[in-house]
Amino acid sequence: MESYVHALLARQQALERLESVREEIRGNQREMERLLSTPCAASPLAQASQYERALEGRQVELTLALGLAERRVQGALQAMLTARQHAKMVGNLRAKQLDRHQKAQWREDQKLLDDLASRRGRPVLAWKAEEAHHD
Repeated sequence: MESYVHALLARQQALERLESVREEIRGNQREMERLLSTPCAASPLAQASQYERALEGRQVELTLALGLAERRVQGALQAMLTARQHAKMVGNLRAKQLDRHQKAQWREDQKLLDDLASRRGRPVLAWKAEEAHHD
């Protein structure tokens, strides 16, 4: 579960970084449109264009990182589900063993009670008489 939560957080952070770069790209595009709509030197436009290429490269990197984070989330989810399934199987096995143990204990207790009940027909002090007879 902890691994899954960490993977979810990492994916969320990757998504936020990607969205941040996308917002920077949109802002830079607005700036380039502003520069193109007014007379200006070529230098600011070239800088904005170069900055956009750098941002687009960063966007590609972050998109790949998001894909990797998504795969890690899926892997962690699968591992968590498998662990839960194994824990459930162990719990079921344990419950069956406990049930078998309790039934065996019940049978032993029942044998003891049956034995005591069969002795009930004899007089209460009959064992003393038998013991005295053996001495």
